[in-house]
Amino acid sequence: MEATKIDTYDIKVAFKQFEGMAKAMLDAWAVVDAEGRVVKSNALFQQVTGMKGKAIIKADSFDNCLKLEYEGNPYSIKDLLQTTSPTRLDEVGGSSDAFEELILLLGYYPFMGDTDTPYGAFILIRDVTAEAGLQGKFKEKSKASITDKLTGLYNRAHFEDVMPKLIQMAKDAEDGTVDKNLTVIMFDIDKFKSVNDTWGHQAGDLIIAQVSKIMQDSFRKSDIVCRYGGEEFLVILPGCDTESAAKSAEKVRDAIQKGTYVWEGEEIPNSISAGVAQLNLDTEDGEAAIARADLGLYEAKETGRNRIIIHKPEGMTTFTKEEDILVNVMETRG
Repeated sequence: MEATKIDTYDIKVAFKQFEGMAKAMLDAWAVVDAEGRVVKSNALFQQVTGMKGKAIIKADSFDNCLKLEYEGNPYSIKDLLQTTSPTRLDEVGGSSDAFEELILLLGYYPFMGDTDTPYGAFILIRDVTAEAGLQGKFKEKSKASITDKLTGLYNRAHFEDVMPKLIQMAKDAEDGTVDKNLTVIMFDIDKFKSVNDTWGHQAGDLIIAQVSKIMQDSFRKSDIVCRYGGEEFLVILPGCDTESAAKSAEKVRDAIQKGTYVWEGEEIPNSISAGVAQLNLDTEDGEAAIARADLGLYEAKETGRNRIIIHKPEGMTTFTKEEDILVNVMETRG
């Protein structure tokens, strides 16, 4: 859509053919000239700005009536008048004599002549402050329902909701692409019961919180990191094969082992073990892949802890950081 060219450079004259329609609008609006001065406005614009009509007309600029901020930066009427086609701007910050903090939706229609810049513009202003506030509260409530209070990680309920969707996305992906891969990692903090027994549950919470932070910092934004229960964590890695997932798990294991955990002046030793399993889309559901990851985790615990074990249908392997390869260690048990 292009702005209509009108055979006049007088914004007041040009606007007259639209004025009847503008008067029926339920939002605030203003008409500005090429210098950004307001030449026409409605009563709702006066309410938003807290200024009387005569004061608005006498103002040197639209900016003196309503200050705008867009994408974190001040946004002047001159910035807006650089745009030569009709535009909509969402989530524009605003402030005026009447309101310290506004959230606005702006509609902008420039009047173009034979020059490359508008000789004026019609600006529609919708105050969505209240709606945005309610939306923010809803988002906070929604986030709280799917996250763990102690760690800020996703909770098990969210995992159970999102896992089937990720599986379907992998099934729908084009054959031969990385999007066909979906791998899970099951983590468990080593000897966690002894931490609680020796230093108390508050020390245990400290360990869980610090481990969670390491996980948040280590995985991709596309990965789903959940507190599965107690000291157990489950990570879903879309578009990630077994070996790549094992390397990510090793990165976390190494960071946790090197971390410092201090409670009441005493350092607590800490490490973590993990089992890794890539979902077989043809034969498995999510529960089956998690069960295999859990078997890998059990093997990691049984063979010394502080290690990563990969579970494949043909057997289990351990990730060896020193050689950066996968070394077969045993056949699948049972």
